[in-house]
Amino acid sequence: MIGKEGKNIAREDAMDYIAGYTVCNDFAIRDYLENYYRPNLRVKSRDSLCPIGPWLIDKDDVGDISNLKLTTRVNGELTQEGTTADMIFDVPFLVEYLSKIMTLQPGDMIATGTPKGLKDMQPGDVVVCEIEKVGALETHIVSEQQFYGDKY
Repeated sequence: MIGKEGKNIAREDAMDYIAGYTVCNDFAIRDYLENYYRPNLRVKSRDSLCPIGPWLIDKDDVGDISNLKLTTRVNGELTQEGTTADMIFDVPFLVEYLSKIMTLQPGDMIATGTPKGLKDMQPGDVVVCEIEKVGALETHIVSEQQFYGDKY
């Protein structure tokens, strides 16, 4: 999570712009996928598909982020496991790169990716994404009818 405004940030200064860390589960509904590597709006931008939290942990409380364990469990089954050491692009690179094309603002969140392992989910499933020293985000999968009720 970005903590202060910045543009054209040098890699060596990038961590000065980080406020802290949280957990994000960037779901996709893969009923219509134009390109696996560049999902379209229909796949990634529906209501409720990107829960974050449950809190923001100050970067000083997390400390070194170079080798934190990342896991995802669906109904208790381990479906994804890795560490931040496995990231293709580290946080300083991402901050530097993104700040060259946009001004980063306090509260902006950079989603950094996920370990390998996709799993189809159904209503009733429980997904827990966890990052060592940051926390666990638990998401209960519901149908569109359950989510919207009689609202629409």
